[in-house]
Amino acid sequence: MINKITQVIRNSRQRLSPVCVLAVAASLSPYTLAQSQPHTPADEEIEKIAVVGSQIKGAEISEALAVSHLDAEDIAAMGIDSGDDLLQLIPENGQNFFNEAGNISGGVNAARGDVGAFNLRNIGTGNTLVLINGRRMVNSAAYQTEEVGGSFVPVNTVNSQIIPVFGAKRVEVLRDGASAIYGADAVAGVVNTVTPTNYEGFDIRVKWQEFEHLPRNDQTLSLHWGKTFNGGKTNIGVIANYYQRDRVNSQDDPRWSNADLSDRVSPDSPWFGHPEFNNTSANSLYGQFDIVDSVSSGNPLRADGLVDRSGEFETYPSGDPRCTWELGNGLCAAPDGQGTVRFNMNENRDLTSKLDRTNVFINVNHTLENGWEAFTELMAYKSNTNLRRHPTASFSSSRLIVAADNYYNPFGPCGSPNRLDNESVAAGVPCEGLALTIDNYRFAEYPRIVDNSGETFRVLQGLRGYWGEWDWETAVSWSKDTKDDVTRNRVSNTLMQEALNDTTENAYNPFAIGVNSNIERALIDVYRKSESELKTFDVKFSNPGIFELPGGLVGFVSGVEYRHESFKDDRDPRLDGTIQFTDAQGDTYPFVSDVVNSSPTPDNSGSRSVTSLFAEFQIPLLDNLDIQVAARYEDFSDVGDTTVGKVAFGYRPFEPVLLRGSWSQAFRAPNLVTINEEIVARTQTRTDYACLYAAENGGDPGQDVLDCNYSLQRIAQGSQELKPEESDNTSIGIVVEPLDGLAITLDYWSIEKENTIGLFGEENHSLLDLLTRLEQGTANCGSATFNSSVNRGEIDPDEAAYYQAAGICPAGQINYIDDRYANLDKRTVSGHDLGVYYSIKTDYGRFKIDYNASFLDKFEQQAGGLATQLVEAQESGLLPANYPVMGFADLVRRNGNQKEKHSLRFMWRGDVFGATLSGYRIGSFYQSELTLEDGTRYNIPAMTTFDATVDYKVQIESVDTRFRLGIKNLTDERAPLAASSFGFFEDAHRDYGRYFYMDVRASF
Repeated sequence: MINKITQVIRNSRQRLSPVCVLAVAASLSPYTLAQSQPHTPADEEIEKIAVVGSQIKGAEISEALAVSHLDAEDIAAMGIDSGDDLLQLIPENGQNFFNEAGNISGGVNAARGDVGAFNLRNIGTGNTLVLINGRRMVNSAAYQTEEVGGSFVPVNTVNSQIIPVFGAKRVEVLRDGASAIYGADAVAGVVNTVTPTNYEGFDIRVKWQEFEHLPRNDQTLSLHWGKTFNGGKTNIGVIANYYQRDRVNSQDDPRWSNADLSDRVSPDSPWFGHPEFNNTSANSLYGQFDIVDSVSSGNPLRADGLVDRSGEFETYPSGDPRCTWELGNGLCAAPDGQGTVRFNMNENRDLTSKLDRTNVFINVNHTLENGWEAFTELMAYKSNTNLRRHPTASFSSSRLIVAADNYYNPFGPCGSPNRLDNESVAAGVPCEGLALTIDNYRFAEYPRIVDNSGETFRVLQGLRGYWGEWDWETAVSWSKDTKDDVTRNRVSNTLMQEALNDTTENAYNPFAIGVNSNIERALIDVYRKSESELKTFDVKFSNPGIFELPGGLVGFVSGVEYRHESFKDDRDPRLDGTIQFTDAQGDTYPFVSDVVNSSPTPDNSGSRSVTSLFAEFQIPLLDNLDIQVAARYEDFSDVGDTTVGKVAFGYRPFEPVLLRGSWSQAFRAPNLVTINEEIVARTQTRTDYACLYAAENGGDPGQDVLDCNYSLQRIAQGSQELKPEESDNTSIGIVVEPLDGLAITLDYWSIEKENTIGLFGEENHSLLDLLTRLEQGTANCGSATFNSSVNRGEIDPDEAAYYQAAGICPAGQINYIDDRYANLDKRTVSGHDLGVYYSIKTDYGRFKIDYNASFLDKFEQQAGGLATQLVEAQESGLLPANYPVMGFADLVRRNGNQKEKHSLRFMWRGDVFGATLSGYRIGSFYQSELTLEDGTRYNIPAMTTFDATVDYKVQIESVDTRFRLGIKNLTDERAPLAASSFGFFEDAHRDYGRYFYMDVRASF
């Protein structure tokens, strides 16, 4: 007996009405309507296929789940070449934090090279499960940090670039939690790529792409071949793709050429002159130098105005009006406090790297004599990138020293050829010379060059067959992902200090303005070699009809899965402590590395085994009501075990309307890095809020004396006590087909996740330290205790008065903040999805309109514990409103969490000609760093782009050939202004303007 939902699905397949399939069956795609199936008599068995959302082959309940489809035609019409391009056009996918422009200042600790990240619902990288043909894919070897809570924690994901975009049969996006179906990490949903099987033929595709504003062109060569052998028993299919693109450099467009974006801010804007828009650096070849030993007030160097009262001076090009004395060699100087020569960070650095990529996917299917089928999948991926980055500068927390007898020291020993010949030096500098600390200096002779190579291999061998009414299937797989990252033109602290100690002309000369400075003796290559490995085994038994209810047949699947995950992160000896550097303050590994401007990072590795038991039922409770019930038990070798369940339904109260919904539990295990990472000190520039409060309220608003934004260290390490993140997912939706060929869908969804893994954060700890000082006042400062996680240095007597004037106890600069990975409080994300789809065949061709939108209604990280104190203090007015509590409270529209995202595509296909017009819109959001003191936010407006294609099909020498001319970003829209490295919000927007491509495909 077949219930009404199933019957309508089968009838709609027979009528070749793709919209009816979606509208009635509710497998309604926000991007494309399901492809019509071959004519099948009603009494013939319909092919049993597995669709993401259910592991029961032929399960009709899977058609009532919120699943989006992109088929091969739609993917080709998008004019994309990479998995990250595909994800950017999916409304449910959020920001791609693994992009090169956004990671430009991330250094060796960033995931570099050809890598992109899945981030459904914007809930965070690592919350989306990625499958290929229904089975888990290996995580990328490259991982990096992402802000969760108040600071950055390690995250990893499958690399979107290994997806075989060309040749994929379809890409399925399950917009619902699915841990009960597929296991850990399916919190925000599942992305499944399906490759074709039993393909016969040969397709070749060539694509050439040119950019209107950039000296960049891209080339793509794609092949798809398949053939059946052995009397129809064996089929081999091969998908191969080669892609090459040119680099995009900051100097390719005037919009990016200057890191100072101030001239792009309207003079009428309240943000005119805001320092966040000036991304130039105070560190340049014109450095600041501090005499190591104290200089008395009567010393001629101070009395004659060569240095300030702390013995500091700054350098400038000769003729600069700030100068008061000459150093020679085109260099002049003045006492500290005149402002440094700022370095244009965009002088020569890339937004995207030069790239070569190869993808190969092979299917082999063979039918055995007993009717069983053996299936083999082979996948290989290889990429090479070359990227230019800005030159390096020392951390302010670990400074290098120009030795007193350095050959080029202007305050060097008597008789040195470069000792200044003037009365002040003669009288104020002893004959043994004075050592100088280098500050605000950049080794800008050469840019950093990053070469990154990535490889992924996957082998899967499976066997499937029938046992009576039961389908069974088993498979084993092995996959491995590697990333080799080498950065050239880095500077060794040890070698540089040796060069600064040199008394000969071979010494490093920091006063040479980069010309013949002898920098080469300190240059090194720094590597990072990473790998991630996944081994799996599974066996499952499925029956679409174990028994019959009045509403139809009850489907069932049960199985066992085992997987072993591991990773290795091999750091350069100068980073992992094998070669150690000790700075002038006595700091050494693990707080200081031997690479200038790189945090020390130990080698890291870890592994876990996971065993899963799962079961799923499809229950046709009534003839118009299907129920899905699923449960899964997973046992982790490192974080315990968990059991989750799922219930979903599809209900048709009457013919044009279908209601659907689900409730499920999902979980995300702590990733291997957060568990196994050794103590890691990260040096980052952060705001010291006690200092800022003292400056703003104690008489130094311009921070002429106080320096409140500086490099400090955050110490963190992995924790074996972390618990899995657990979530409750709910969704409810409706599908309506008011007219033949027209379908409308509306789905509301929510995710409530407990135990979100994150960090309280450096700036939150700094705020907490300020709060304790505000509560303390100025009484008993000597015995008072403040935030114990904030380790500070000695109090500068010259600065203490500003703190006292502001009404708080004085504080020294922060040395480091001791933070720990922890399970934070609840994170809640909710929203709704809207889809409208219309398809019609006419005498003039086939017309299709697809519109879908994803709306973010709520995104909240609940504040608990210490964060609650900060939120309450800010609400009471004790903490200023423009001192942001990082990562907690309402996150909707904050830093790229756009409230809405839209996609609209119109397609027309005739016999010979075809055309598409597509529009994509990313909603507005605000940049939190630009929040004004009165709470006014800087809004980054919505961005809308349009793409268009025109096709022409013709036979050339009996070869079916299609020519396609495409235009991306038809109206030449440029990304709205943001205070960032290149003037746009790189994680959400692109700023390449209009570009064109010619795509030619020949089918043999």
